[in-house]
Amino acid sequence: MASDEERDVTSPEMTPAQRKLFEIRMKINAGRKQTKSQVEEEHKRSQLPPGKAKKMMAAEDAPAKREPADKAKAYLNDTVVDAEGKSKKASKKEKQKAAFGWDVFNQDSLYNAYKKRLNTLPPADGAASAPKAGSTSDAIEPYDPLNYGRQDKVSEEGVDRMVAELADRAAARQKFSRRRQHREGEDVDFINERNRVFNKKISRAFDKYTVEIKQNLERGTAI
Repeated sequence: MASDEERDVTSPEMTPAQRKLFEIRMKINAGRKQTKSQVEEEHKRSQLPPGKAKKMMAAEDAPAKREPADKAKAYLNDTVVDAEGKSKKASKKEKQKAAFGWDVFNQDSLYNAYKKRLNTLPPADGAASAPKAGSTSDAIEPYDPLNYGRQDKVSEEGVDRMVAELADRAAARQKFSRRRQHREGEDVDFINERNRVFNKKISRAFDKYTVEIKQNLERGTAI
């Protein structure tokens, strides 16, 4: 059959009917090969666990993403749902940026902390008031960076407000701790943090059997 097909292909005297028949034969052969490959893949898939087979079918059915020539314009291929999901994910990541230890001192966190301190430490009344019109201080003085911080007239109210704000920050730092501290009034039956966790696990597993024995030993009524 292959020799007949090769002869038909190379034959310059092929009639339109013979050419049509040859094309039909080629399509039949291609369909037979494709069917055979699909049957083999289906047989292999049937031998896999149900979960893995389902994932493979979903991956095959999913449309292939087009790779844009310009990555800067890759967003043009995103759907509305994909764009909204990416936007929500980016905003959530931005809000949680300062939750990690290496990102505590980023610019956004420092600026937010500065604004929070300004809210708790408002400026004094009239401290930033502009000079009255017509006064001699209206003239613009040349800028001199060496004059920064040379103002020695500090009010007592300003000093008191600064001291109170620093005291509040120190108290907040003492209260804040990521480590779980021992609560007041609880029995201390551990020597370190690792032993405390181990004792807690043991108690969770065996307290229902040993609580009566412990009470008898403490009362001195053990048999």
